Amino acid sequence: MTIDEAITLFGRECEAIWLTQPEEIRVLSRGESVQGVGSRGQYLTPLIFAEGTARSLADETLWVIHLMCDRPDTDLATLKVMISELVGRKAGFFELFGLEHAAGLVRTYIGLAQTAQDLAELQRLTDAALAYANRVHVWLDAAFPWGVCTGFMRAGYGTRNADGLEMGAKS
Repeated sequence: MTIDEAITLFGRECEAIWLTQPEEIRVLSRGESVQGVGSRGQYLTPLIFAEGTARSLADETLWVIHLMCDRPDTDLATLKVMISELVGRKAGFFELFGLEHAAGLVRTYIGLAQTAQDLAELQRLTDAALAYANRVHVWLDAAFPWGVCTGFMRAGYGTRNADGLEMGAKS
């Protein structure tokens, strides 16, 4: 596969999950994963880690690679090693949580990044992978049971003081 073919692939994959939740995320979000990860029979922690992995892949790792490609002083060979190591860890986490399709696409990015001839080519590939990673993150974020967080409210939040102001709210 060429870099241009991968860019097209990432575009198709992003479009496919634009309005339709990926099956592997649905499976993870319902605790139906065959991997059985999660301590003591629960599946909340894998969902937390998967969401965090997707967020850090898109919002930090791939975004920083995009920015580094704009810097003329960036060494392409060093950036390729960083991609292999940093992004490779994200793919490993996706596999652990049963997100094997997403992990495979991330590994496609890693492999083809190693063939990039210059920073501009690497940036084009990174931008395509970033769009896909952002969409995966959106679906994991949407699948996250945010209501569980109400069990961790700060003491006094939601109550009113003598002036009628809500405690914990900014004035």
